[in-house]
Amino acid sequence: MNEAPALYRLLGDEARLRLLRLLSQERLNVTELTGVLGIAQSGVSRHLGLLKEGGLVSEDREGGFTYYSIAPDVRGGINGYAPLWMLLQDQFERAGATDSGRADNARLEEIRRLRQENFDAHTGPDTNERQLVPGRSWAAWARALGHLLPPLAVADLGCGEG
Repeated sequence: MNEAPALYRLLGDEARLRLLRLLSQERLNVTELTGVLGIAQSGVSRHLGLLKEGGLVSEDREGGFTYYSIAPDVRGGINGYAPLWMLLQDQFERAGATDSGRADNARLEEIRRLRQENFDAHTGPDTNERQLVPGRSWAAWARALGHLLPPLAVADLGCGEG
């Protein structure tokens, strides 16, 4: 009996509903959500924590990022979530027709465009020419120095991707 009031309180916040609507469309990280919603990072993180604790949102770690999406049980309508998911989808559709919803959609499209642009710029047949980008420049420098320097012994201490 205590679950329903907690769920209603969780869904009674406009920012959390906007967050859920975005996550129903795309898997996003905190930085991306902050940019779309115009809410401080701490606020987005707090809302995500509450939604995750309530079982509505799941998180996936990938590289150095954590991505959030609608929990699979909620999206799939499993374990009693079918009525809630239908209600949320209806609310998301109506919210998408508002000025705020259209603005959120436009900012989400910009994130998608930037992701695609970033992907296109850092992949492809001529990746050797595209190595001088953040995170890949060390590989390019190592190859260049390997051709210029005489053979020598090197110790790599504290190695890793960090």
